Amino acid sequence: MDSQICALAERVARLEKANRAMKVIVTVTVLAMAAMTSTPQLLAKTVKKMAALDAETITTQRINLVNGAGQIVAVLGTSGNSSAGLVFVDALGRWLLALGANQNGNTSSAGLAVYDGNTIQPGNGVIRAAVGINAQGAGLTALDGKGNPALVSGVSADGTSAGSDVMDSNGYSRAGFGNAANGSGFFAGDSNNVTRYVAGVAPDGTEAGTVTYDATGKPQLELGGAGDGSANGMLALDGTGQDRFDAGYTSAGGGGALVKDSSGNVIWFAPPAE
Repeated sequence: MDSQICALAERVARLEKANRAMKVIVTVTVLAMAAMTSTPQLLAKTVKKMAALDAETITTQRINLVNGAGQIVAVLGTSGNSSAGLVFVDALGRWLLALGANQNGNTSSAGLAVYDGNTIQPGNGVIRAAVGINAQGAGLTALDGKGNPALVSGVSADGTSAGSDVMDSNGYSRAGFGNAANGSGFFAGDSNNVTRYVAGVAPDGTEAGTVTYDATGKPQLELGGAGDGSANGMLALDGTGQDRFDAGYTSAGGGGALVKDSSGNVIWFAPPAE
């Protein structure tokens, strides 16, 4: 029975690893997307003169769109040889929305960003939400008033993994969930950037489990079970990682429990019922 419980705990650990891998994929996607949003900012600061004009085609590197009063409401332009974008501004020239594309070999990307500090939302002119796509995948993020990501979501380019991550003002992941080829999972962390809870399920539904952790990140309690209900169990561990109380059930062998000392020696047990 003890070996079956340990096997379940091992499976939970694998699910946790898969869930954390998903989080990395999402983060990489959003970081790439955030880099992409710099393209329209460069465009708005680039002032170019008109190169050519005829009755049918305008060839230029910048166009200012104005309203009936002559105020600029949007700027369309290019930057360098690979970037193009469109920026919308309010009556005072403060950014509202920017969209752009950067076509530069393997680093090509496209996206859209919205800003505060304008007639729509008070603030300091920082990006508050963005969505983008690149070779790694697609993602979206919402940011706080200081420009720190608060909510990140993404999907890999091949669609095999996707997830969301909620972060605090320090940039620490506080909660997240995702799905990948090797399972689906959820995690929660504390303000010290320590994962405190993980739950996961195998992709075919054959196994599922949870793990809680102490403030140092060491496992405290592990629970797991087979999808068909034929086996389930739990481990309670001390601060050194030694399991001190084990309990479980199998349809073939019945249920049982045991207690161990700090060295792992069994000091009490309750055998399966006859």
